[in-house]
Amino acid sequence: MSIVCIFSPVSSQINAKPWQKIEKSLENYRKNLKIPGLSVGVVQDGKLIWSKGLGYADLRRKIKVTPNTIFHIASLTKTFTAALLLKLEEAGKLSLTDSLGKYGIKESKLKNLQIRHILSQVSDSNPPGKAYKYNSPRFELLGKVLKKATGKTFAQLVTQYIANPLKMNNTAPNINSRKDFLASKRNWYVFTQNMAKPYRLKNGVPTQFIYSHRFNTAVGMMSNIPDLSKYAQALDGDALLSPTLKQKLYQPWITSTNDTLPYAKGWFAQCYKGVQTYWHYGYGRSCSSLILRMPDKKLTVLVLANADLLSEPFSAGLGVYGDLIASPIANIFLRHFAFAKDSLPTLDYINTPLVILKKQWTATQATSFAKMYQKELLANVLLAKSTKRHKKFDELMRWYIQNNYPAYEARSDAWKAFVGRYPMSKYYVFRVVQEKNRLYYKTPASKGTGLRLYPVNANTFLLDPYTRIIFRNRKMIIQNDWDKVEVNKAKEKQK
Repeated sequence: MSIVCIFSPVSSQINAKPWQKIEKSLENYRKNLKIPGLSVGVVQDGKLIWSKGLGYADLRRKIKVTPNTIFHIASLTKTFTAALLLKLEEAGKLSLTDSLGKYGIKESKLKNLQIRHILSQVSDSNPPGKAYKYNSPRFELLGKVLKKATGKTFAQLVTQYIANPLKMNNTAPNINSRKDFLASKRNWYVFTQNMAKPYRLKNGVPTQFIYSHRFNTAVGMMSNIPDLSKYAQALDGDALLSPTLKQKLYQPWITSTNDTLPYAKGWFAQCYKGVQTYWHYGYGRSCSSLILRMPDKKLTVLVLANADLLSEPFSAGLGVYGDLIASPIANIFLRHFAFAKDSLPTLDYINTPLVILKKQWTATQATSFAKMYQKELLANVLLAKSTKRHKKFDELMRWYIQNNYPAYEARSDAWKAFVGRYPMSKYYVFRVVQEKNRLYYKTPASKGTGLRLYPVNANTFLLDPYTRIIFRNRKMIIQNDWDKVEVNKAKEKQK
């Protein structure tokens, strides 16, 4: 990924009537993801040119989502924080190169980090700035910086500098964080009446849950499509930030070895197929969201949900790799707007028979957008897993392996050595069991046989496309690209 975008000859004109196709594709994904309600908006040339509510804000009472429905926007909050810090730096209240220690953060591993390291998600590497790693808890520290620099809380500042000047009257801190919400001086009754109910899947069924009480510089803002469209319009113009500050906001971190990392300041920055995008996703326990900006087209896409599944299946691709095309929802808009190619299909991975789906997908691999469809296959494998569609997950997972590990032929007669108990502690034990020619992985919370392991070589299995289970020297290694756990196999009991 690079900030340097050599623009390809994509169309600058949006199809005059794409909305019916977009709505159909979004509704299909909403149902497949088992999200009760979605609110969507598209802003172009300073106007909200399309908005739509899909599904329900309240399943029990059958209250439908409208564009005015208020949602928790989770980590889209980080974009507000970044704008605030740049405005305060311009006003001389702080400098992004200041250390956290200057603002009362004295922990040894934190005090020498600079504000810009936190803001650009490069604070975990040694030295800071060497590598990207998304770290939301670290981002929360910026609240202490803001309070020390101004004497005001983040809730007061975001209201004073962003929400009130832009007349975002339906935007406020988390209503469950009472003190912060009161700081915004918004109408509690209006918010409670217009806010989407929170949901989470329980055994594959959307069930009413609770919103978090957290509010800080990383998460916790609430808003709706009309208000966020005002925010997008302000970013397109100069109402919020000057051109110089916007250039600084969107400049991704470049390492000392000249590598361009995927995060700028409170925004992901990614160039795909000659189109520069700035975006962020939100992922909370009962909410999720997406903002996608293409400044050269003065175009912004907004999607809000009252469950976590707009982001949860795709969070590794989005957050760990900083890759927008890990989200099939984002790809719908990229195809219609960034590339204006209606001939690029949106495949129905749930309802299309696999034999037909394979033919459709294979045809996409002859196009220049093959990588996008490869990422969508992976995303839909994870979607099926997250929504507990076990049969579809198994079908798609085996197809994914056929495409990525075509040469290996499994030998189930060699798996007996992997079967057994793998205790993390006295009370937390993993188990590996074999039934016929299949191997299963069981956590203490697993029901039935557990989770199937898919072999890709003699001692390596996939739990899903990102997670590998490796058996080596009487150890089970649970590994992906951002984490690794090793567990020793327990000795067999003497008979």
